[in-house]
Amino acid sequence: MFLDLQNYPYTANDFRPYFFTMDATTGNLIKVPDTQNIFQFKTYNLDLKSDVALYKAEVKPVLLKWKATITEPDTDSELASDLSGQMERYVRRDLTNRLPSREVRVVIYEDNIEAVSYMNNAKQTPEIDIIAANPEGMLEGQTTIVKGGGSALLERIVRTYQEEGIERVRLYAVHSGYYAKRGWKVEGACGY
Repeated sequence: MFLDLQNYPYTANDFRPYFFTMDATTGNLIKVPDTQNIFQFKTYNLDLKSDVALYKAEVKPVLLKWKATITEPDTDSELASDLSGQMERYVRRDLTNRLPSREVRVVIYEDNIEAVSYMNNAKQTPEIDIIAANPEGMLEGQTTIVKGGGSALLERIVRTYQEEGIERVRLYAVHSGYYAKRGWKVEGACGY
């Protein structure tokens, strides 16, 4: 999928952290935005040895924990868990092969990583290979783990490239319909 940044409507921090709470009367989940806290962002440039060391200390253990998360089959939580394991393998492989222009970007909420992306930071058309959110936050009915991190991270990436004058960003997506609602267009076959 791709996003044409020339026609993308610029937004300013619309993706705030939120939780779900259970309505005592109806039993339905209600979205409650966190008005006190915001997401923080961090980028690891894998061309730099110091950032590789930080990635291995700060992000890799999170990806391995998410990979091991017990999830229900055929759910977004299972998909996030699988993508986390895949991301860790891709980064390890690409570090071994010393592929240039690779970045890992994370979104942090209250000192915890809540979403991670792995991308090729090519100057003409950057490519987001994988983006995954905390699978525990996607377990059905959960009310304790913050949500919205994946959307906030993707929005931050898009805005950053838009500000740099990049015209297009590619995203390899499993759920193309989800991203199509946000302005991404299908271009050829999509995959991981």
